[in-house]
Amino acid sequence: MRNPLARTAAALALGATCLVLPAAPAAHADPTGTGWSLVFTDTFDGAAGSAPSTARWNFRTDVKALSAQLARNVTLSGDGRLLIHLKKESVSGKEFTGGGVVSKQAFRYGYYETRVRLNDGPGWHSAFWLMAGNGTTTFNPEHRTEIDVLETDSAQPRTTQHNVHTWKDGTTKAPTHYGTGVYDTGVDLRQWHTVGVDWRETSVRYYIDGVLKFTAPYLPGQWTHDYLNIWLTSIAYGVSPDPALLPATVEFDYIKYWQRDYYVDNDGPAAYGYGETGEWQDSAVGGWTHGSPVRYACAAGAKATWRPTIRSSGDYAVYVYNPAGSGGDPAARAQLNGGTAVTVNQGAGTPGWVSLGTHALAAGTGNTVTLTASGSSCARADAVKFVRR
Repeated sequence: MRNPLARTAAALALGATCLVLPAAPAAHADPTGTGWSLVFTDTFDGAAGSAPSTARWNFRTDVKALSAQLARNVTLSGDGRLLIHLKKESVSGKEFTGGGVVSKQAFRYGYYETRVRLNDGPGWHSAFWLMAGNGTTTFNPEHRTEIDVLETDSAQPRTTQHNVHTWKDGTTKAPTHYGTGVYDTGVDLRQWHTVGVDWRETSVRYYIDGVLKFTAPYLPGQWTHDYLNIWLTSIAYGVSPDPALLPATVEFDYIKYWQRDYYVDNDGPAAYGYGETGEWQDSAVGGWTHGSPVRYACAAGAKATWRPTIRSSGDYAVYVYNPAGSGGDPAARAQLNGGTAVTVNQGAGTPGWVSLGTHALAAGTGNTVTLTASGSSCARADAVKFVRR
């Protein structure tokens, strides 16, 4: 594959599609730019007919559209491919069966990529997508963000769509949505092609064979940027599959996720490096992403601490989020690694990120940001970020 982040093509208008012919797939390479660390990967090695690693993956097992999804329909090829078997068989009131895998580990910002080859024949909806869940349902009440990287109905194997959907309770869509609609990719997805997505705090960028296809300006204030699981799936959907072309398979060559920037919050999976001293309580003030809780402390000297796990040493722009508003501490002090304090006025102004400067930081867990209450009013603690330069 050509490097996905090197070929950004012409700048795209926010939220608009850019349809260009992709280059032919080439050998896989890491994303360009400094600081990318490979965090999660599976090249699907194993004996032919065996199951993928159950330490890494859950199976998709819901009954939806025209098929039931079965764990036994997902196997390894024996030469480094994940196979999703598509079959004509009666299960749970459906006449067809599909399947897929869902990563047990969940992630947020970074670059995700797979190489995929779809089946021949109509009636199957195959996808590489990101959403919180374990595969038992696509209506998980805990999920907030859905990112569809590749979503193709096999009746139109040259087409796909890229989407950002937001959800309130697993079944009700939230207000934010970006999507290409179904479009002609210029390639036949029944052949091997590489598909990737670069999710950052202010955008989601979609690639096919290293060519930027679409940019969605999805901001954290629009809806909750939650942690998402990786889904590789295929179900019977839309037109009825042709039994004469079954059984068939959808194939995935690998899946990889790289991380470059680091966010530490005070709740959820990103709270792994958060701690407090003194008396802190939940606040009604909103945080850096929609629905993100804020904590507050009013006694002088109370401290909130964030400690990221940085995977690659280098230069990082460091920020602390300021949930500014009435009643906030006008003289809270933020410090990186015990250095020069930056005064954060939380009592006035607009909420947003406050810079603590750009610094050369070592990999590991030795870097800390602290926020200390002055005691003149109540300090508020939410999140910090380390953005690679």
